[in-house]
Order: sequence, then C-alpha cells, then structure tokens
Amino acid sequence: MRSIKYLNGVLTVIAVLLTLNLWTIWTAGVPTGGPAVDLAQDAQAAPAGIPNAAAQRKEMIREMQAVNRSVAGLTAMFKSGQARVRVEGGKSID
Repeated sequence: MRSIKYLNGVLTVIAVLLTLNLWTIWTAGVPTGGPAVDLAQDAQAAPAGIPNAAAQRKEMIREMQAVNRSVAGLTAMFKSGQARVRVEGGKSID
C-alpha cells in the first residue's frame, strides 16, 4: 500500500512540473523578430552529402582482396617453411 502512495506522489510531482513547463512555454513573451520558443531546429545535411553506398562497398571489396592476398602470402610462407611459429611458456587453455 505504501508503494502505491509513493508512486502517486511521484506522478503528481511530475504532472505539476510538466504543467509548469508548458505554462512557461506558452506565456513567454514573443520578442520582436521571432517566436517565443524555437522548438524545432533547421534540418542540416551531413557536410559530405549523401554517402555513396556503392563506392563504400567497392572500397570494402578492395580492402578484403588486399587482406586475402596478404593471408595467402603468409600461408605460402608457412607451408614452405620460410616462417615458423614458436610458442614459449604460455598458460594452458582449458
């Protein structure tokens, strides 16, 4: 029962604050040259404009192809024996 009284009290305080906020917005005097409260902002596009998804995908494909070439080179080095991996004194993974 106590939690319902607390909830009602909190909701009442919120309602009063919202009412005061609305009253403040409505009663603010209209200054010369513009509205009392500017509730909306002008929409602004990103500086670079609309992104080109096709160009982004082509760049991603080029980067993936470069990574694939690099991995293929490392794989060839491991297979030929030019590169080796040595693990020293690590903790076992269980």
